[in-house]
This record gives sequence, C-alpha cells and structure tokens, in this order.
Amino acid sequence: MTTAFGEGFDERQPVVLLLDTSASMARPAERPRIDELNDALTAWFDGVRGHGRLRSRVEVCLITFDSRVRAYDPREHTLVPVESLPADRLFVPVDGMRPPRLAASGYTRMTDAVDAALALARERLSTLRARRVQVIRPFLWVLTDGAPSDAEGRPLDAEALQDTAWALRQGERDREWVFQAVGVRGADLDLLRVLAPKGAHLLDRLGFGQILDLLFYSSDRFGAVQDADAVHAQVADLAARRARMAEIEGEYQ
Repeated sequence: MTTAFGEGFDERQPVVLLLDTSASMARPAERPRIDELNDALTAWFDGVRGHGRLRSRVEVCLITFDSRVRAYDPREHTLVPVESLPADRLFVPVDGMRPPRLAASGYTRMTDAVDAALALARERLSTLRARRVQVIRPFLWVLTDGAPSDAEGRPLDAEALQDTAWALRQGERDREWVFQAVGVRGADLDLLRVLAPKGAHLLDRLGFGQILDLLFYSSDRFGAVQDADAVHAQVADLAARRARMAEIEGEYQ
C-alpha cells in the first residue's frame, strides 16, 4: 500500500531549489553542464517515486536564476516571474515535480534569487503553520557554477552580498530556514561562504544526480535538528564522505 502525501509522518518538509541557469552553464561546448543538470533533474524526480519517506513529507519549489529570476509553475509546466504567483502555487509534493527543460543564458542574479526564495519560504512556513500542519523549517539550496552578478552582469563583491547574507543568518537564528550553497566547477567558493559561512560546499567531484540526492537526503534527515550550525556540520560531513566515495570509485573505473 502506498502512503499519500502528508500521511504517515507528522512533519512537512519544504525544500527550495535555486538553480543557476546563466550562460556559464552552457559550457563546456562538448558537454554543457546545463544538459547534465536537465538529465539529472529528470532522472532524480522520476526516481523519487521509490522513496516513500520523501514522497510522504517533502515538498519542493524550483527557482532558476540568470538575467531573470523565475519560478516553476507546476500546474502550467512553465517558468514564470518569481513574484507572479503565491508560495502555495509553487510548492508541490516532491513526486509531483516534473521539471522543465532548462536553457542557459544571461547573467547570474543569485542574490535576487535568494531574496525571492526567502520571501517564498517565509510565506510557505507561515501558511502551513496557520493550517496547523506540523512543518520543519524550509531548506534552501543554491546550485551554481559561477559568482553573483547584478542585473547588468557586473560581478558582486563580498560587501555587496552583506544585506542578503545578514538576512540569511538572521533567518537561521530565528529557525525560519536553513541555507546551503553548492558550487560545482567554476563556482566562487569564497563568495558562497559570504552567504553561507558554514553551509557552502564545492562538490565538483559529484555529478548533478548525486548532488540532488545529497541535498534532498540532507533536508529530510537533518531537518529536525534545531541548531543550524549543527545541520551545516552534518551536511558537510556527509558531503565529504560522498565526495570521497566518488573519488575512490573513479580510481577503480
């Protein structure tokens, strides 16, 4: 017998994926990262049907950022301006997500995407609590191969990230969310650490499918841990072990 969404577990676990779709994701030309990401998204969400725990408690919202910040509307199966729809419309049970085929272009408006994600996470958390649904604070994950820029493509420095970084840390202290930033090859880890001092990871040895598995497993398994720093430590340990495993497997192929 299958377990329906929201049944069998007491808590709901919202997860927000913020995916970099800027022009750098179209590289390298012979094997664009955006193609790898698309294939991984399709395979992972198709495969989640076999994970009863995730299917019964995790809901997901997908945000993309390049020169625009857009959210995926699961009803219309299209990307829309992130501010155009309420959080209720954008979060969907994890096994109901059918991700769009993403294209890479434009700049890297990461901070705009993060700011939008915080508003959506806060709105969703408030709504679920008002409905008396037991909810674990949302997990927000950025996946990027670059560095933040402004709307004109100018690189942002650490000082320009401070307002977003402060909002992220304040929300973690208030237990509104947990924020993690994952960089793949080409990512500026130093700037990611401005946004997530203890929650930034360079996982260039893992494929996108492995990264998706890591982040959803972490969101689900560590979500109830009260202290955000403790969550970051557990995610970092798990990420290091999985990266080491991938390295060892690569040595024997």
